[in-house]
Amino acid sequence: MSHQDLTDQIAAALKARRLHAAPKTAQASGCDNPGCARHAGASSFPHFPSTARSGADFGEAVADAWYKASGSSRMDIPVGIVAALALWPTKTEGAAHAGRLASYFAAQPGPVLVQGYAECFAASWMQRPDLLDVATPITQWTEEDLDQTLLRGVQAVTRAAVRSGVLHYTGSSDPAFRSTIDLMSWTVTALRHHSSRKGLGEYHTPPDIAAAMASVLTAKQLPEPGEWFCEPTAGTGSMFRTLAEALRDHNLDPHDFGWMMQELSPVAAAAAAVNVLVWDLGPRALVACGDTLAQGDLTAAALAHQREMFAHRDRITDATVAAVATHKANRLLNSLFPNSTAA
Repeated sequence: MSHQDLTDQIAAALKARRLHAAPKTAQASGCDNPGCARHAGASSFPHFPSTARSGADFGEAVADAWYKASGSSRMDIPVGIVAALALWPTKTEGAAHAGRLASYFAAQPGPVLVQGYAECFAASWMQRPDLLDVATPITQWTEEDLDQTLLRGVQAVTRAAVRSGVLHYTGSSDPAFRSTIDLMSWTVTALRHHSSRKGLGEYHTPPDIAAAMASVLTAKQLPEPGEWFCEPTAGTGSMFRTLAEALRDHNLDPHDFGWMMQELSPVAAAAAAVNVLVWDLGPRALVACGDTLAQGDLTAAALAHQREMFAHRDRITDATVAAVATHKANRLLNSLFPNSTAA
């Protein structure tokens, strides 16, 4: 992503801070684009049924929708769609808004969905630029000029994901509830399964096994705040999901610990980076994409990357805010002095 493209997306995200509030009506949103993602609460959208299905059913629904609608073997787009929906910043108690927001998403054409997902990723980048940088393999497609076939795939996957309950699982304001499932893992696994005939098999730790391992780790002695957990073959982070659940069950806050995930697959590492935000593991949760056997412990590199990306974000934010302020000043100047040559 070029700096100009990123600045433009951040500017859009800054202007769209109402995304972080509950959905409003189209008239109340203050936006003059009737196709804009911020019209999530418009009452004209027909009801679209959605319910929380099992993780396996969710992944299969997404994979089937993608391959049938697009015929493409690309994984980045369907995984990225699930990521954007999981990261969507509207969170309510018990995901009470999920049904209404599902109806909005289901009614939108492909181009509008891509625009909304791009803004969602930009807003998440503002929060954790280091994680969204790792997630680039599943977000970069929003910058492409997608053809009609791929846009049909975007719409089909969106409908399949919301029908199968992505917003019910990830729309809760309670991170403990959002941590009850790893939808990213189920999505990646199902897509890999569909591509297994091409030798792309990928297998993640089953949830029951991960939960059992987390129970063993916390059974005898609880970890002390400040400790670090490291997972050299993290996949999408399922082991850390269950460990975070165990900590919360013992009234411990995941924010008080360090979490380091390393993963060889760029797509799985990108999904893990998204999960850090969905599960709210905290500011010391890091993800690095690399070969653990060849490169060893990447914690120091991940910490350096985090510092670099936060500094980069602050520079871009300062530049964007300055540009917006300059534009407003020039508009005011032009209104006061119509013959002014100010831009």
